[in-house]
Amino acid sequence: MKLSLIPLIICIIMVPAATQNLFFSESEFKRSIQNALKSVKSILETTRNPVLLEDTDHTYQDKYALVEFVINSAIASYGNVLKHIGVKEDLLDQALRWTHESKLTVELEFVGTIWSDFVKEEERKLSVEEYEKKKLENDQVTTETFTVKRKAWDVHHTLNISFDLNLKCKDSSLSVMKHTARVPVVITHLHQGETRQLITSKCKEVLDLYWFLKMIPQATETSFIIDRQQDSCKTPSRNEDVKRAVDFATDLFRWSESMNSFMAQARRFLGKHDPNVKSLESSPPVVTGEDVFVPIVPFVENDSVLSKSDLNELLNLHVKTLNSVTTSAMEKYSKEDCFSSDHILLEVSVSHLNALPKRMMSSVAYVEHLLKTQLFQAIGKKINAEDFDKFMQFHNRKFFDKQYSPQPFSYSVRRPGFYPDGVISVESSDSEGFAPIETLVQSIPAEKAPSITIPVDAATSVDLEGQLYLHGWMQHVWQSGQTKSHQVVARAHQFSRFLLIVGTMGGPNVFLPKHAIILKDKDEVIIPLLTDILPSAKEFKDAIASLSPEQQEFAKAFRAMQLESSVFGICVIQLKPQLEKLLNLPENSLTKEIQLTQDLMSLFVDYQIPSDLLSFDGPDVLETREKVTAVKAHIEAVLNVIEGQKKKQLQDAKAQHKAEAMMADEDTVISWGQGQLQQQMQQQMMAGSSMPLPLPRMAAMDSRHIKKSRRLHAEPMLRETQSIMLDNFSIEGVTDAMPSDFESSIPGTQKEFGEEISSHLIDFTIIPKILDRQLEKHDVEGSLKSTILKLGEPWERLRKENLLVSPRRSYLSDRDREEEKHKAMDLLKALSRSGSLPIIQSELHVIISMSHCFDKDIVETVIEDNANPIQKVEKSMLMLGSVIHGMDKEKLLALPHKDMITEAET
Repeated sequence: MKLSLIPLIICIIMVPAATQNLFFSESEFKRSIQNALKSVKSILETTRNPVLLEDTDHTYQDKYALVEFVINSAIASYGNVLKHIGVKEDLLDQALRWTHESKLTVELEFVGTIWSDFVKEEERKLSVEEYEKKKLENDQVTTETFTVKRKAWDVHHTLNISFDLNLKCKDSSLSVMKHTARVPVVITHLHQGETRQLITSKCKEVLDLYWFLKMIPQATETSFIIDRQQDSCKTPSRNEDVKRAVDFATDLFRWSESMNSFMAQARRFLGKHDPNVKSLESSPPVVTGEDVFVPIVPFVENDSVLSKSDLNELLNLHVKTLNSVTTSAMEKYSKEDCFSSDHILLEVSVSHLNALPKRMMSSVAYVEHLLKTQLFQAIGKKINAEDFDKFMQFHNRKFFDKQYSPQPFSYSVRRPGFYPDGVISVESSDSEGFAPIETLVQSIPAEKAPSITIPVDAATSVDLEGQLYLHGWMQHVWQSGQTKSHQVVARAHQFSRFLLIVGTMGGPNVFLPKHAIILKDKDEVIIPLLTDILPSAKEFKDAIASLSPEQQEFAKAFRAMQLESSVFGICVIQLKPQLEKLLNLPENSLTKEIQLTQDLMSLFVDYQIPSDLLSFDGPDVLETREKVTAVKAHIEAVLNVIEGQKKKQLQDAKAQHKAEAMMADEDTVISWGQGQLQQQMQQQMMAGSSMPLPLPRMAAMDSRHIKKSRRLHAEPMLRETQSIMLDNFSIEGVTDAMPSDFESSIPGTQKEFGEEISSHLIDFTIIPKILDRQLEKHDVEGSLKSTILKLGEPWERLRKENLLVSPRRSYLSDRDREEEKHKAMDLLKALSRSGSLPIIQSELHVIISMSHCFDKDIVETVIEDNANPIQKVEKSMLMLGSVIHGMDKEKLLALPHKDMITEAET
């Protein structure tokens, strides 16, 4: 019968966190420290009062001293345990010489093995109680004989610990401990498929002792010191020296945990099946070192850490309790246990060894936790990314000169001196909802702004001659991943209308429309705004450094395209001023003409009436009222034509429906030819007759003719009636056909970095390139990155159909958005006479978006990196502002901060 293999080692080991991610539980730490404090006070004088660092006044340098004290205590504690398991003075001295003199790496190697030899098989008669028990355990027993088979093995158990140089020569290994044992094992087992081998297992763990031995130049001293002058030294807990200490502690924990797991499970298995120890069958003993004193205590006294003599007292107590716990364990288990005293000693030592690196790392983490606590106490709250954003808004108003400070992105759609038609804003989310973003902005008046071209379709382009706004938007992105939501919001007031176009700059003086919509009568449109962060200039440079020249050229060309496409634009076109110019009316003549404006919009959008049929063409000497009256007359005439066409089409549709109904109700019909019947009906409809077709006498028809006739009458007769046919003109739909290669066909500009920044007022797409070149030189950390803006989904619209109903919220589908864009582009063509008339009243907002990315969240940046994020963002804002405003950084600053420009740049 075959005995199934029993796994001896389960390699699931919880390893303490590394330096860069220290885990700290304040409640667990203080509970263990309070227990240690009792032992510390027992060996010190009664007048002594050691306390935690938080309970006494101290300086920042005291935190460095405490971390050094803790790590030196840990190093000495490691040495005590190694000596306890068999590392004698001569072995340690030899290891030190290998490390300090020969510069060799010494490893501490543990090898544990277990294997078994089959001895014999026998049968044993069972008592009634044993028989019932075996039945409950689902063992197969023979009812007639009440017997069970038993097998016996000899289990061999070895433990070896040694110093090893890995040189594979005679003198490259020094034995620390060697333990060998043979244990007889008897197992009652009747499952099928036994083997002659009970179990075989091996554990090998190697610990690199180089750092540990470097920290003890002599066997009785430790020499850990934090080099505070290194650039990598950020805080008492975050520096290269502490990192190496924590790395060794992590390796030591893993090494000891593997040994502990191996021996503990071996004890459970062998103890359970040892026939000589019946008391162990249900509950094998667990040998631990929990009662051993841990001498790693982060205590201070009189504003300083404990003295060297105090540390020696703690280490003596450590050795004393380690020996005491080991002796007690040997006395308790050696008489009835299947393991030797050497094995018990190693179990106690290894179990206690796990506690040392954990205490050391928790003490180091405590210092960092104390820094965070003190920061929160100083500020009065736990700060987050939103708090930092609000602070920077407050700070920028003082940091920048008033005329250059960031402004909320919220603009009224209005003519000077008139009530606004609406408002346009870009907003970001926070805990209180949405609020406008703040941007560095340069306003370019219409008389100084270059003309911007909007390609409507392949044959039509429209020129904008309105005001331009160049925005620089700086976002703060933290490692915590708490991203904000952004949105474009447009609202129209009652009896007001304007046109909203969103897109990107496509080259010199070109704005490429991606989306467009008409807002009217208290419409509100909310459009999600998405951000796509590009790699920084430093990251891009590092990534292509090892590529071939051809690969680099490809990557650079693609990045140039990404940078140009990151220039986002929002265009607002006011309709009334353009309608006045289109219809040859005086300025402001349509301000109070609400119904007239609505009729004009309906004719242009719904019916696409040419503006020539509506514009004023009389003498200029007439008064404004007479000109408006003339336009009203033109509009009324066109509306009458449209109304007449609607009535005629309605009559024709009724006649067609009546004829189809009469023919369908007849029991029999004469089988006219399909072409003949359709031709006669079309002729009558085209002739304008509203009378149905006469039905002649019809002969009886079979069912096939009836079905054929019904199919014939179900087809539409006049598809042409779907369009409006006026007496003197025809209105056709405008297609939005932009060639796929239009954007790439726009000529670019080859501007060098040394040219004047004012040139970017013509070609906005070169601004990201200018910034990218500056960042490559000055942004050493690679934290400032260009960001692409694009609209997301879904579009949300709040519309009030009429004055008597409440607003209704709806979401625009892809088809809805496409239809809205076609309507807007048709209106734009009408307002510009297909591009021949420039748009005089418009606002184009060009947004250059940048993201300052931090590798950690705000608290970790301040505490762990010992960095001030305010200064970092100041530097980024100055760099962006100098490009947006085209001037030196010093001129952007408020007077109290002008002397800080050098500090802000470093």
